[in-house]
Amino acid sequence: MEYTQITPDEFTALDGLDDWTVVGNEIHATFRGSTYLDGAQLVTTIAEIAETNQHHPDMEIRYPGRVHVMLTTHATGGLTTLDADIARLISAAADAEGAVAQPHDS
Repeated sequence: MEYTQITPDEFTALDGLDDWTVVGNEIHATFRGSTYLDGAQLVTTIAEIAETNQHHPDMEIRYPGRVHVMLTTHATGGLTTLDADIARLISAAADAEGAVAQPHDS
């Protein structure tokens, strides 16, 4: 996949990424499902997105159903347009599964 390196300020200015917070050279988001199983299902969905796009985030599932996602482009040591594209897909999937974004809980 082709991508371009971007700065944290450029990432923040992009549309459709309100669920995400820049932390150093990564972006973070937390989504809350109704139950732990809802969170586990979201992790599976995110893993499928990652495999399809060959861009893999780090993830943690936290009780009672929160999923914390951390994303960066390891090859560049920072953020790229690929991170933004995958972040949008993850946010859309979370919304479709009824998970609520908690952007300040990242």
